[in-house]
Amino acid sequence: MSPARSSRACARSARPFARLLALLLMSVIPLAAAGAEPLGLVLAGGGGKGAYQVGVWKALSEYGLAQRVTVISGTSVGALNGALFSCVSPAGAELIWLDEVPGRLNKDALISQEGLQEVIGMVPLRPLLGGWPRVCATTVRKRWIVGTIISYVLAGVGSEATRIWLNDEPNTHWVTQELLASAAFPGLCPAVRLKDGEEYVDGGWEAVGGDNVPVAPVVEGYPDIGSIFIVYCDEQPSRRVKVKDYDWLRITEMIPSIDTAGLFDGTTNFTRNRIRLLIDTGYEDTVSLLKNRGLYPVSSYWFE
Repeated sequence: MSPARSSRACARSARPFARLLALLLMSVIPLAAAGAEPLGLVLAGGGGKGAYQVGVWKALSEYGLAQRVTVISGTSVGALNGALFSCVSPAGAELIWLDEVPGRLNKDALISQEGLQEVIGMVPLRPLLGGWPRVCATTVRKRWIVGTIISYVLAGVGSEATRIWLNDEPNTHWVTQELLASAAFPGLCPAVRLKDGEEYVDGGWEAVGGDNVPVAPVVEGYPDIGSIFIVYCDEQPSRRVKVKDYDWLRITEMIPSIDTAGLFDGTTNFTRNRIRLLIDTGYEDTVSLLKNRGLYPVSSYWFE
């Protein structure tokens, strides 16, 4: 047998062993992740700009960090993404944003609540019930506006916020309603009535006591969390978390490196090209940060 033919034969005989080894090694990854430090993820609100968070999640998954996230806290589109990330793969989340969101979210309004409900209906939410990671959605009860503004002035951001742990709901119907409530943009979407009979609106409406960057559910409910990723939707967030207030935590802030624009060309922009740009930017920003920390993509060890 010629040396070249012998080399090819050895390569063919090695392939089954390589596949088996890869499978065995992949089976170890969840065990390793389970023993690693748990991470928290905070997802800010921002409408169509939330596509940036999809790119961040995609990169975190490739680098083996998403698998360590045990709790996600989100407001508005952040809550929607939190539920999405916990129920489908990063590739699945990307496809839903690229193929289903455009054309549905703007079909009869700047932000179509009906279209949003259709998109949520495409997500298999059942794994969320009683499962992991824990996902918290922030919303705010619709009340007499003057009264809520006074409450905000007296108590500040988050004073009127309602935190809902989606995993504790009895069925996916109420999960859907709570996600719609968290994303009911004031003035563009009607309030959503929940189980307590009250109506709720977008949890990111901080002028009435909402909380657009909901760190509290993570730091107050999960003291074992040592590191948190906070993903904003604006390149110049109107409110950033005061990292010094959480000096016992390692906080990583992910802020878009591009101009994410305003209400009409950003928050309510659900065009495919814009979504593609934001996903790619979120991915590239996160990969750059993780590489600078000396990390490497987990998948590159097992797959070509």
